[in-house]
Amino acid sequence: MELKWLEDYLALVDSQNFTLAAAVRNVSQPAFSRRIQALEAWLGIELVDRSKKPMQFTAIAKEHETALRLLVNAAYQARAQIQSSRIDHLKLTVAAQHSLLVSSFLPRFLDKLSVRVPNINYNVVSENMDICVSMFLRGAADILVIYENDFINSEIPRNISSKKVQGDDELIFVGHPKLIDTMQPIDLNRPIPLLTYPETSFFGRTIRVDALPRLVRRYRTFVSSESSFAVGLREMALAARGVAWLPRSIIEADLERGVLIPLHDLSPPIALRMVAHISKMSSNAACKQLVDIL
Repeated sequence: MELKWLEDYLALVDSQNFTLAAAVRNVSQPAFSRRIQALEAWLGIELVDRSKKPMQFTAIAKEHETALRLLVNAAYQARAQIQSSRIDHLKLTVAAQHSLLVSSFLPRFLDKLSVRVPNINYNVVSENMDICVSMFLRGAADILVIYENDFINSEIPRNISSKKVQGDDELIFVGHPKLIDTMQPIDLNRPIPLLTYPETSFFGRTIRVDALPRLVRRYRTFVSSESSFAVGLREMALAARGVAWLPRSIIEADLERGVLIPLHDLSPPIALRMVAHISKMSSNAACKQLVDIL
């Protein structure tokens, strides 16, 4: 079994489309399909129900998606630990919400910390918000980097965390120009295709507080695709498969190039805060230094 097979499969889960996933992984679609089949052969199960159009994942694949993500994370964590084992550096575990890892925010944040406390190595775990918060609360992470907003806060007790807002972001409702052209003028008899998040995810809860109810009261909609990961929905939006609420930090270049167009008239931007929590409970010397600095 090759690690890239698992990464291919997770790319397919995020994009919900073989062609898009192959492009993300920078391989031809036939080669990508063969790698998915090789993973299925190694696991001894079918992950994709190829009899359904559009494609669907099997029940057993959905059941074990989290386990496969953790397996990939564990492989890279083990490699990082092995590579740094001979270096006399302080080490911190960072649990980062996935969308903040794929933007430029997290690297800049870690660079800033490194200036404050030199010779730090970071073990970065990227997951959804709930898993990241759980890691932090049980002491499995020294630093937690997540989004918060006026509707949803992590509610981490102050006695265990030194909290500092690191910057602002926003969820912007966007679509591809080709799709927007077909929607103009908006016809109430023609539903708007939505690329959205599960109800249990942070972004899913955020848009369901106000933005989504307001939109569905005014227009007919249907869910074209659903994913917990904004990066996957971005790829779907770039393929004109629907309109989506996406973090500005991820799509700034797309907006500048005009390949995604903001739809503020349909749904105004939703303000977000990028927040860092430094554990007050950690025995890590570097973590204690950062708490004092922040």
